[in-house]
Amino acid sequence: MRRALHTVRRARALLGTLVEVRLAASPRAEVALARAFGAIERVHRAMSAQESTSDIARLRAARRSSLDPWTRRVLEHAEEMRLASDGLFDCQACGYALDGIAKGFAVDRAVEALQAEDVASGVVNAGGDLRVFGELYEDIYVRPPDKPDTLVHVGRLKEGAVATSGAALLIDPRGSRRRARATGASVLAADCVTADALTKPCLLEPGQAREIAARFRAQVLLLEVDGRA
Repeated sequence: MRRALHTVRRARALLGTLVEVRLAASPRAEVALARAFGAIERVHRAMSAQESTSDIARLRAARRSSLDPWTRRVLEHAEEMRLASDGLFDCQACGYALDGIAKGFAVDRAVEALQAEDVASGVVNAGGDLRVFGELYEDIYVRPPDKPDTLVHVGRLKEGAVATSGAALLIDPRGSRRRARATGASVLAADCVTADALTKPCLLEPGQAREIAARFRAQVLLLEVDGRA
């Protein structure tokens, strides 16, 4: 019988959601947690649309010289996604709102911080943008956007990331008024920044979702109008 893994868990309100970090217990667990949340706080300060001093205001004022280097990295990821999705993901068209990619980026930086402290395994979950590393297997549940009180089990994940987005507030950067034909999309990828960003083009073009995801070696699960996967 496998021995239960002792874990340490902490949660904080950041990035407009509840961010939870869970890791294998170790003498440096608290140091690792502090570093992980420090990374998430840096992303929150730099890229939150709710922060008046964030880089979002600088981008909208065309003042790129004073951007946080992490913001520059997110913009590079965003441009890669724009090109690969034929313009379906476009932060500039949405007033440089980085919400659709920054949360996944923050999760990845938190994982890096944990690994730098020799944490063997763990999970970082930012409101459904989740990454698992090490020997852990994590059960993955998604909430159909039209049934927020329902959890649907979609499998188990090891050494990877998953992100889920709903279509309710989705903006089509092409200016189309056509509504997305799926209520939500969950993407599994190697890292969370990719999974987070990919959910948006997959929602906008459900018929091309698998092809778009495959360009990043990712997989997509679309949630239909009635909430069934």
